[in-house]
Amino acid sequence: MLHYTERKNRIHIITLDPVLAEDINERLSEYSGTNTARLIMPGSAQTITPEDIHKLARDTTDSKILIMDVRTQTKPPLQQAYSDIVRFNRPDLNNFCHTVLIGDGPSDFLLQSKGTNAFQNYLADLRVDFSPAVFFANPFLYYTQQEIQDAIQNQNALPEKLPQRLEKYFKKNVHIKTIYEYFRAAEKQGSTKVKRKKQRLAQLKDIFLKLAAEDFPDEVDKLAEALNKQGCPFPGEALKLNVYPFFFEEWISDLMKIVPRPAKD
Repeated sequence: MLHYTERKNRIHIITLDPVLAEDINERLSEYSGTNTARLIMPGSAQTITPEDIHKLARDTTDSKILIMDVRTQTKPPLQQAYSDIVRFNRPDLNNFCHTVLIGDGPSDFLLQSKGTNAFQNYLADLRVDFSPAVFFANPFLYYTQQEIQDAIQNQNALPEKLPQRLEKYFKKNVHIKTIYEYFRAAEKQGSTKVKRKKQRLAQLKDIFLKLAAEDFPDEVDKLAEALNKQGCPFPGEALKLNVYPFFFEEWISDLMKIVPRPAKD
């Protein structure tokens, strides 16, 4: 079994979404626990292709953290690249390196017959496929199939605007890039930036809890746990539900500090 034990202070950001990649990059670049790490992103600031990600698969064996976008829409074209990345790193996962997943969650979790129970099998599948240290559901990635199809027909591989179900909390037709910038207070600097980020995260928490109350009125308290660092647990499943970007930077920082155990064949 081949181990890659000489991992560098590097973080791979693996996604087809340049907007999400930018948000992750900016957050980690500004956070004291991760700002010394080298952040590796595929493709360009405007376009990322499956080929770009496949090309960096072998390169991931030098990194301590692999942040992988596993949303429903983009997993199929990345299946081979993701299989290679996991295969190359599998012997070292949760020891010499760690995977952090960001996704949209199970496609049927808003159905009354499924509800939050849909996350149990969804998380179990992710754990088997990727051996992640943590999973973050990103509410800004949850689009209906119709919204995805509309984006494809308009020659946008990914939707560029906020999901319609969130529009009542923001301006209509606002670009998702603008939303990410707002919640990381991109326009501020120094102590003002830190203060604004904290205030806006509180706003996002309020929005999330309102959505939870609308969709799952009997499980609001349970879902509120997903906003804490320890995440929301489900019976019989080790992987928990966290919500992006709550405690995202802290999680990455803590994983970077883990001292690996000696490799055993």
